[in-house]
Amino acid sequence: MSAKAVVRHLLVEIVGSQLLNDAKLVEGFFRDLAEAYGKEILALHVYQFEPYGLSGLLVMPESHVAIHTWPEYGYAALDVFLGASCDPQISLPLIKQYFEPRDVKVVELERGVDKSNGTLVRPELH
Repeated sequence: MSAKAVVRHLLVEIVGSQLLNDAKLVEGFFRDLAEAYGKEILALHVYQFEPYGLSGLLVMPESHVAIHTWPEYGYAALDVFLGASCDPQISLPLIKQYFEPRDVKVVELERGVDKSNGTLVRPELH
């Protein structure tokens, strides 16, 4: 993408992990991720569902990370949304370390385009 990105966004699918039902593990992942990016944690919450599964959210300045897990399928969806000055790829080694997945599928988006009139839009959507 050639225009100036304001935000970089990873859409991550974690496949074949047996470690997706542990709220403490996800909290540790979030804390280590914030440290890796040198970002302050503004909010961190992990909600454990019964009988299994969890949703978690880490909020940092101009950034957030969200996870939703389906342990019964060994699957999790993870969004890593960061200001453009951060490299979202830094999160991939931590994802592999914490969740020990069989596979990690990633789509990276650059979001927001700096136009000459100062607006932020994706031109292909107009």
